[in-house]
Amino acid sequence: MLKIPLLERSLRMTASLVAFPLSLGQMLISSMEETHNKPTGWLAHIGLRKLHVSVTGQGSPTIILESGMGGCSLDWSLVIPSLSEDATVIAYDRAGFGWSTQGMERPTCGDYVDNLRKLLSTIGAAPPYVLVGHSYGGMIMRLFASRYPGEVSGLVLVDSTHESRYLPEQTTIERNKQRLAYHNQLKLGYMLSPLGLPRLLKKHIGSKRLPEPWNKSVRTLGYRVNAYKAAYSELLCTEESALQLKNAEPLRRDLPVIVLSAGEQDAAWQRDQRKLSNLTNNTKHIIVKDSWHSIQIHKPEAVISAIKGLLH
Repeated sequence: MLKIPLLERSLRMTASLVAFPLSLGQMLISSMEETHNKPTGWLAHIGLRKLHVSVTGQGSPTIILESGMGGCSLDWSLVIPSLSEDATVIAYDRAGFGWSTQGMERPTCGDYVDNLRKLLSTIGAAPPYVLVGHSYGGMIMRLFASRYPGEVSGLVLVDSTHESRYLPEQTTIERNKQRLAYHNQLKLGYMLSPLGLPRLLKKHIGSKRLPEPWNKSVRTLGYRVNAYKAAYSELLCTEESALQLKNAEPLRRDLPVIVLSAGEQDAAWQRDQRKLSNLTNNTKHIIVKDSWHSIQIHKPEAVISAIKGLLH
C-alpha cells in the first residue's frame, strides 16, 4: 500500500519551519474561519478518529450519501431537504475531509467501508440502507454492497468512477496524462498548503460549483492543511482501491441499482459508465442530459427522483 513518501513529508515540514510566518498566518486564518463555519451535524467518535455526520429526516430505509474524491457532505446540500421528507438521510465526511478530523495514511475504499460501518454502529443507524455514491464515492458504496449484501436494499451510482480508470493495465495514455496532472496538482497542494499558498491561488479541495452559502463553507474547509493531505493520500491509494473492487464478490443479482451518467462527459467516461450498467439483473442506466460530473449539483432533481424510486 502506498502512503505519502518520507521525502515529501520531510520537505513539507522543512518548508513549514523555514517559512514559519506564512505557516502561522495559515493556521490563524483557518482557525478564525472555522470559528464562523459551524458543522451542519456533529462529530461522532469511531475509535481513533472522529467523523462529522449529519442525520436528517426519519423512517426506513436509511439513505447514505457518499461524496466523490476530495468531497464532503456539503456536496449533497441540494438533495438532502427533499430526500429527508421520505426517509432518514445520513451525509458524512470521510476522515480528513469536511469537518472530520485526522485523516488516514493509507485510505482505500476498504478502509472507508470499515469506517462507515463503525460510524453507522456508533449512531445506531440500522439497515436496510439505500447507498448513494458520487464519482469515487460510488466505488466505496459498491464495495459496501458487495461485502454486506444483506444490509443493502438499493444502490444509486451518481456518475460513478469505474475501477478500470485506476488500473494501470486498463488505462489509456490520455488517462495517464490526466492522472499525472492531477497527482502533481495534489502533491503541490500538499507540500504548500501549510504556507497558505493554495489559499492565495484560490485552489481549494472540494466542489467549486455549489451556490452560496454552501460554497463559502466548502472553500473554508478545502483550504485547510488536512484537506490537501487527505486528498493526496486518497489519490495515492486509488490503484489498491480499484483492485479491491476488481476482486470483490459480485453484487447480489437481484439488487436494485440505478446508474446515473452525466451526459456532458467524454466518450471514454461514457464507455466506463456502460460497464456499470450490468452490475446486477436489476440495474437501470439513466443518462442525465445537459449535466456535468456533479449531477447532484447540476441536476439535483434527477438524483432525488432516482433515490426516491428505490425507497419503497
